[in-house]
Amino acid sequence: MAENLFISLGEKEILFLSHNEYFLGVVKSLGKSFLLETEKEEIILGTGNEDIICASSLVNNEKLKPVMISTLYSLRELSFPLIILNKGHPASKRLKLVFGFGNRIILDSCIEAGTHPDQHLLCSTEDLSGITVVAKKGGIEIVDPFNRKIIIERKIFELKL
Repeated sequence: MAENLFISLGEKEILFLSHNEYFLGVVKSLGKSFLLETEKEEIILGTGNEDIICASSLVNNEKLKPVMISTLYSLRELSFPLIILNKGHPASKRLKLVFGFGNRIILDSCIEAGTHPDQHLLCSTEDLSGITVVAKKGGIEIVDPFNRKIIIERKIFELKL
């Protein structure tokens, strides 16, 4: 049976959750709205103060952590839009990071990267597939039905120029 793990998360922090060197970056959304751009429409996604934004790494490369920080910062602090690809788009196979927003994020390795408009489902590698990250007051809760050894790293969420 899965044990849920609560981890505190402040608005100026990022958590990296990793297993077998694949990782997920998690920050609070701070109740901001986000623009999701599809081929047919622009969607405005509102979030609650405790909701989260997650970035999932699709390659095993530690160098993606600073890229994750800068991209999450661009989405949250600078209102950069997020582009949703059409299913079967050739760029889907080349994506290194994908993003999800909301009060609950479910990681799934069976989703085509960058094409899923339902923001609670997030493409991941098999190493993290099945994990659910739930937004909680003052933090997050990790639900892992496989009880993997998840490594947790906390950093300050800031851009260093």
